[in-house]
Amino acid sequence: SDSLNTFSILMATILPISNNGEVRKLTFTHDRRGACSWILNILWILISGWHLFLTWFTTGLLLCLTCIGIPFGLQVIKISIFLLFPFGKTLEYTDDRIQDDGARCCVKSCNCLFNVIWAITVGWILALQAFLTGILLCLTIVGIPFAWQCFQLTYICFCPFGIDLTAEEAVVVSTTHYQGMR
Repeated sequence: SDSLNTFSILMATILPISNNGEVRKLTFTHDRRGACSWILNILWILISGWHLFLTWFTTGLLLCLTCIGIPFGLQVIKISIFLLFPFGKTLEYTDDRIQDDGARCCVKSCNCLFNVIWAITVGWILALQAFLTGILLCLTIVGIPFAWQCFQLTYICFCPFGIDLTAEEAVVVSTTHYQGMR
């Protein structure tokens, strides 16, 4: 408690704080993956992650060659990087961070439209690849966790727009303005 109080006083002196004594929030992020996730990620790359990554990354580059395909290509490249180290990451909807209801509705509508176009054109092919890879991995006991990862990937194959894949956990520290500190 004493160290947290010292930290709060230190941050109150460093940060620009308004005169009305409002509460400031600092957000620190750290990687929450442990050793087990890293071991599974290395095994994933060796067993099945490399060909999924290459397929998705190549598809993303090909889509970026056209003007219309650039937003789709960027999403595919984002997912291909996720495919290198999928264990220990979480899926987060990006439109949940938008405070304004009108803007959130607009973003959700655009994401929905792009996801439908994506699923009809390219998404189903990549979902089929992930599903078939998952079926093949289920044939062995060792491959079952990797197969589960492939089955989760099929969801991302159909709706890549509006999601963010992260391994960071946000830690929020509230600091209060101390009247004596200036």
